[in-house]
Amino acid sequence: MSSNKVTKSIVVGITAPTSVTLIRGQLKYFAEQGFETYLMAPDDERTRAYCENEGCHLLPVKISREISIFSDFATLWAITRLFYKLKPDIVNVGTPKMGFIGTLAAKLAGINLRINTCRGLRYEHEKGLKRWILRRQEWVTGICAHKIICISPSLRDVAVREKLFPEKKCIVINKGSSNGFDLSRFNPSRIDQSKRQVLKESLGLEHKFIFGFVGRLIDHKGISEMYNAFSRIYEKDSNTRLLIVGLFDLKQIADRSLIDRMKSHQGIVMPGRTSDVPMYLSLMDVFLLPSWREGFGNVLVEAAAMGIPVISTTGTGCRDAVSNGYNGILVEPKDDLQLEQAMAVLKNDNSKRASMGYNGIEWAKNFENIIIWEGMKSIYLK
Repeated sequence: MSSNKVTKSIVVGITAPTSVTLIRGQLKYFAEQGFETYLMAPDDERTRAYCENEGCHLLPVKISREISIFSDFATLWAITRLFYKLKPDIVNVGTPKMGFIGTLAAKLAGINLRINTCRGLRYEHEKGLKRWILRRQEWVTGICAHKIICISPSLRDVAVREKLFPEKKCIVINKGSSNGFDLSRFNPSRIDQSKRQVLKESLGLEHKFIFGFVGRLIDHKGISEMYNAFSRIYEKDSNTRLLIVGLFDLKQIADRSLIDRMKSHQGIVMPGRTSDVPMYLSLMDVFLLPSWREGFGNVLVEAAAMGIPVISTTGTGCRDAVSNGYNGILVEPKDDLQLEQAMAVLKNDNSKRASMGYNGIEWAKNFENIIIWEGMKSIYLK
C-alpha cells in the first residue's frame, strides 16, 4: 500500500467471479493512489484471490446473472443496506445486472458519485419480453448513474442513439477499453521460444500458415462466417490451419451441427481454453474476430500488442479496437465472402502482414492500463 493519505473510498462491483479478469490491476492501482478499495462481488475463491493480490476488501453479495424477481429484490435490499452502512464516496459498477442493481442501490443510499461502466448491451442478442426488460434495466441504470463510462466510442453512440443513456453522462476514456492492457504481458519478446516450439509441435502446426481465434465460441462472435471463410481458404491451400482457443457455449449457438463440422475439419485445431493467451497468440500469423458486436474487442488489442495483424468487423466495439488499414482489416459483420477476401490478402502479402504486425504494437500503446486508470482517477476526483 502507498503511504499516501486515503482521500476517498471506492466500491467496484461485478456480477460474476470470472469478471475479475476485466479489472485486473485496477484496485491495486487505486489502493496505491491512496483510495480505500472494495470489491463487491460473490464470495468465491477467484474474488478472494483477487482481493488478496490487489490489497482490497471483499464485500460478498449474492447476485444472479439472469433475471429473477425475488432474488433481485433481495440483492437490491442487501446492497442498499451495505451502502448505507459503509457510505463509500464512489461506487463504480459494471456488467449488466450489477450495473442495474448497484446504481439503483447507490442512489437509494445517497452515494455521492455513482458510476456505471457499460461493457456492452446485453439485450442486443435477446428477443421479446426479455429484450424489453433488459433495455429498461439499462435505461434505469442511466437515470441512477451520475456518469457512465462507455468502453468504446461506438458503444456510446449506440447507447445515446437508442436513448438508453443521456449523452451528457457518457464518457469514453481516451480511445476506449474498460481496463486497458498490461503490455508487459502481451509482448512478443517475452515469449519463451523453447516452450513455444514444443506447443507448436504438439498441436501439429509446424510449417503451417495459421489463422487464429481466441474467445467464447458463440454465434455473435461470427464463428459460422469464420468457419465458412476458412473452409474455402483451406480448399485452395491445405497447408493453412485455423487455431481456435476457447470453448463452445451451447446456449448461444443456433445451429448445433456447426460444432461437429468444426471439430471434424482437418484444418481446424481446437485445444480448448488456456490461461496463457500470449503464448497461443504467438503461434498465429493472422488473428480473426469476425464478431457482430462487442463492448470493446479486447482480444484484438492483445493480438496487436503481440505483433499480429488482425481481421475484424465494422460492428459496434470491434471497429474501435482496430485501426483499419494500419494494423488490420475491417469487413462487414456476417459477410463471410469479405472475410475470406481479407484472409487471402493477408495470407498472400508478406509485406502487408509484416507492416500491420509492426503497426499493431504501436497501436496497442493507446490502450495501456495506466491511461485508462488515470482517466478513471480524474473522474473520481472531480
